[in-house]
Amino acid sequence: MQQQDSNACFVCGKQNPHGLKLDFHEIDGRVETEFTPEPEHQGWPGYVHGGILFTVLDETIGRVGFTIGAWTMSGRVEIRYREPAPIGQPLRVVGTLVRERGRALELQGFAQLRDGTVVAEATGLYMRVPDAMRQTLEQQIDEGF
Repeated sequence: MQQQDSNACFVCGKQNPHGLKLDFHEIDGRVETEFTPEPEHQGWPGYVHGGILFTVLDETIGRVGFTIGAWTMSGRVEIRYREPAPIGQPLRVVGTLVRERGRALELQGFAQLRDGTVVAEATGLYMRVPDAMRQTLEQQIDEGF
């Protein structure tokens, strides 16, 4: 099932002219997207910038909360870069729930090339947003933000 997007979001916003415009799908309790880095996402020549890769992983992992009805924001995220990610090669990015801890969700994810090579892994603690904030965010999305 495809997840809802926010139009202005850098990662998923379809109307953000500078954004990545990624689609996210729920599959058996996990969240997945595919991201093909372009030359404008480059750090070292020929390779995606680590900050862009972190951003895609953070968004993917954070969306795991939606699979259990939780809206979350990053509390703490740790990333481990395992291999350089080449520009122009599609990456499969996956996020999963490790466990719930009160208001917090412990989540993890990875990005891998089509040949199965894992280029980065991340773990994080994501905090549920307060109900009032969630209602405001839902209204903004409904209004096309």
